[in-house]
Amino acid sequence: MPPKPTGNSWNNYAQRLSDYLLQVRSQLRHKSSTDSATENGIFLWDTTGYPVVSNNNTFVGVELKSPGYTVAALPTGVVGQREYVTDASSPSFGAAVSGGGSVVIPVFKNASAWVVG
Repeated sequence: MPPKPTGNSWNNYAQRLSDYLLQVRSQLRHKSSTDSATENGIFLWDTTGYPVVSNNNTFVGVELKSPGYTVAALPTGVVGQREYVTDASSPSFGAAVSGGGSVVIPVFKNASAWVVG
């Protein structure tokens, strides 16, 4: 069962929601126009692939946001993981990212490196 909001602890709920979504993303289905948001806590994916949750009779987006990294602080990562860096230097799409600059840009992990894209 998906977690439901309890009390006013939205930070705790957001963490439980994030953990739950990581575990069951492949089991969730896309939201259709016939889905009802009358029961709080129903999780679906919208047509663009983002999670939504029912809250007070409406479906609202669930923001999954990375804090951003400097190039030197990027995690080891797994193939396909996406993050963004805050200090790219002369980034070029598809090239390994290098730090020391001031460009904020998305990166992803390929088989051997974090690359711009």
